[in-house]
Amino acid sequence: GGMFANPERGFFSSFPGPTYTGFALHQTWRDRDIRTLAGLEEIRAKGQSTVSLDYNLKEFRNQKLSKAELDLIENNFQLIRKAGLKCIIRFAYSESIGEPDAPLNIVLMHIGQLKPILQANYDIIAVMQAGFIGAWGEWHSSTNGLDNVSDRRKILFAELDALPKVRMVQLRTPHFKEEIFGRTTPISRSEAFNESKFSRVGEHNDCFLANWNDYGTYADTAAQKEFISQDCKYVPMGGETCHLSEYCECGNAIGQMEKLHWSLLNSGWNPAVYKQWEAEGCLDQVRKRLGYRLELISGTFDDSLSQGDSFGYSIRLTNVGFAALYNPRDVEIILQSESNNDRYVAALPTDPRFWQPGDTIDVSGQIGIPSSVPAGKYSVYLNLPDPTPLLHYRPYYSVRLANRGVWEDSTGYNNLGFKLNVYSGQASQVSKSKLVFRKLIVPTMNTQKKNDQ
Repeated sequence: GGMFANPERGFFSSFPGPTYTGFALHQTWRDRDIRTLAGLEEIRAKGQSTVSLDYNLKEFRNQKLSKAELDLIENNFQLIRKAGLKCIIRFAYSESIGEPDAPLNIVLMHIGQLKPILQANYDIIAVMQAGFIGAWGEWHSSTNGLDNVSDRRKILFAELDALPKVRMVQLRTPHFKEEIFGRTTPISRSEAFNESKFSRVGEHNDCFLANWNDYGTYADTAAQKEFISQDCKYVPMGGETCHLSEYCECGNAIGQMEKLHWSLLNSGWNPAVYKQWEAEGCLDQVRKRLGYRLELISGTFDDSLSQGDSFGYSIRLTNVGFAALYNPRDVEIILQSESNNDRYVAALPTDPRFWQPGDTIDVSGQIGIPSSVPAGKYSVYLNLPDPTPLLHYRPYYSVRLANRGVWEDSTGYNNLGFKLNVYSGQASQVSKSKLVFRKLIVPTMNTQKKNDQ
């Protein structure tokens, strides 16, 4: 398969689009209001699934956020939801070194005010960047002296508490994470996704490939890259390139993205780096491999069964991306009747966040076929939908396998190219499988109020 958008990964756009007149000048800091759906739909059409939203709260440095500001943020979320995108979100008070940020009590008050909006819209937040402190919210040059471990910890912990436990916050450097938690050992597999604060903190590097230490991103480059290469198996790595250098050549760039498990990269900056990748011939590889990229290797299935039997399935996949999924995701097998298009679903007991790059993944088991599944012929699909209720049935938010000819646009299902025959059986037969197919009832859009506004 080729290039396509998948949720929570890939190149992302700053909204409403960066016009760079100098080093890292974000147009978005000055124009925070999305206003129209059209711009977001263009991003979608470009093959991107994610936008970064940077809010400059400078007029609120010494006061509460206004109702108008909170409404603006809520409205932007609703437009992102309508467009079928997710966002990377960051708040700051300053857009240059020397420009003031806000004192700690104000920052914590603002995070408290934002909490209800973040909770209500977490489903369309891919990840939050720590922000708030210093120039561009990049955690340096704080005019209020927030550049210290204690204040940074308070702000990070307040953000983690403002988000549901299934969402993460990215810090600007690995040093900040090591310092705040007082440890240099990365997340272990057994700690991954256990909802502790340590397991919910990822990285964003906004000067990727600029020089040996990425302009101060690393205090100890070799050791901290080792830390990230383990830690970011289970938390998201993202950011942007900032300066064309010898480190940007394709071989090194791909090698670093593999090692550090890159999921998200700003398509707007730095254009010179992307021009070089295009010239050297690796830009498409980056596009395809950012984040996860799942390929179906094989599937074996029971093909003739009676009602009451167990359907045995064994699906083999591989992840050829740079990273794994970092937010929760469902894995379902769906049967679709050839006679009337009725569907039956079983949610599999597997966590795809553990499907690591380079792994061969085996998903197998048994699913009972109850008498409520009528006799007939069924097509078999693999569905990887968003687990949250408002996005679960929206195809844009489902994961597409990289194989050609399996994706079904209208449903977001992956067709496994297999037919199952179900025969009328004796009701006395009882499958020993705890997992059984149940009829799939897709809620109509008017029960999903948020998509209708």
